[in-house]
Amino acid sequence: MAITMIGIALLFFLGHGLNWFFDKTKIPDLLILIAIGYLLGPILGVLSAEDFGKAGPVISTMALIVILYEGGLQLSAKDLMSSSLPSAALSIMSFLFIAVAGTLLSYIALFNPLPISILFGVAIGSTSSAIVIPMVKKLSIQQKNKVILSLESAFTDVLTIVIFLVLVESFARGQFDLNELLVGIGPKTAISATIGVIAGLIWAFFKKRFAPILSMAFAGEAWALLLFGLMEFFTFNGAIAVLTLGFTLANLNLVPNWLSKNFSAVPVSYKDLSILSELTFLLRTFFFIYLGLLIKFSNLKVIIFALIVSIVILITRYIAIKLLYSNKKYTLLDTLVATAMGPRGLACAVLATIPLQKGIEGGQWLQDTLFSLIPITIAFTAVFVSFSESKTGRAKLNFLFKNHTEEIEDNALVNPQASK
Repeated sequence: MAITMIGIALLFFLGHGLNWFFDKTKIPDLLILIAIGYLLGPILGVLSAEDFGKAGPVISTMALIVILYEGGLQLSAKDLMSSSLPSAALSIMSFLFIAVAGTLLSYIALFNPLPISILFGVAIGSTSSAIVIPMVKKLSIQQKNKVILSLESAFTDVLTIVIFLVLVESFARGQFDLNELLVGIGPKTAISATIGVIAGLIWAFFKKRFAPILSMAFAGEAWALLLFGLMEFFTFNGAIAVLTLGFTLANLNLVPNWLSKNFSAVPVSYKDLSILSELTFLLRTFFFIYLGLLIKFSNLKVIIFALIVSIVILITRYIAIKLLYSNKKYTLLDTLVATAMGPRGLACAVLATIPLQKGIEGGQWLQDTLFSLIPITIAFTAVFVSFSESKTGRAKLNFLFKNHTEEIEDNALVNPQASK
């Protein structure tokens, strides 16, 4: 117990120290946390994912929920209206590009069976919400670009998880159900978002009527956890519901006056936000160290292939950003950061284990490759973001987006920090 208490205390100070390091150097703290997890786990053998038992996956899921909830609270209706369509376009394009490329690489280059190749392509189709959302919040890009990239990570998670799970079941039983796939991507996602909005209104109503009871710390986070659990239990999308819950609470000013009198004017207080920020910080710190414990580099061939695929992910994102980002609306920094945002994370790690459990041929290869791919993509993101945040780095990468400048067309600086 003494060692555990010491570990928790060190985790707190380590997280804050690395957060300060990121602010000063723009080298993402998450990469260092993952490296620490990998060092303590696979290399030194001090810790293993099994040491955490069921607590590890539970806390990781809690981290994802709280990150999404806080991310929703940062969204304004104006930002969402201007960014939802670009986010959807980027999500679909980037997902399709890498899913097709990953499938072809696995099937043609390694001669893997077509089913496992398709699963591999789909599994690498999503960017990690748990990595992208907290990272872009601190970067010097335009607010609308932060919203686009945050929403993209949520949208691609939906696409990847739904399609992957439907395909796994189809391959396992030898029968593909297109209707199940379409329902999972379309109506279920829309219903999940709608329920998230309703949950936000209910919470604002409860806060108005039962303020003395619901003024305790972590009540809002508990409501988000409850919503996520219920949505997942009924096979809906908990992540989208939690994101829209946070968004609703942040935009109650849009509710008509005749209805708003029934809702709390401050459903999430400054005190709640401060506590949420610290909770997010602690869970996030644990999450990335735990992710480092999960990493496995099995053999050189798998590592080389994972490295090649990571480069392909970067290339496909570059093509998508080149096609979608207008030089009149986005700066060079915006485009470079958007290109860099291709890290794979928890969703990819969880999906990696399923085909092997189902007895699908090539399942072990898929698991080993995805576990090798995750840290490499995160490292690519960290390095590329660090270069992008530096004016000297942007000058060297300017050839990638020659028509984009340091300033938007009206000559207003996006963020003074960007030129530091």
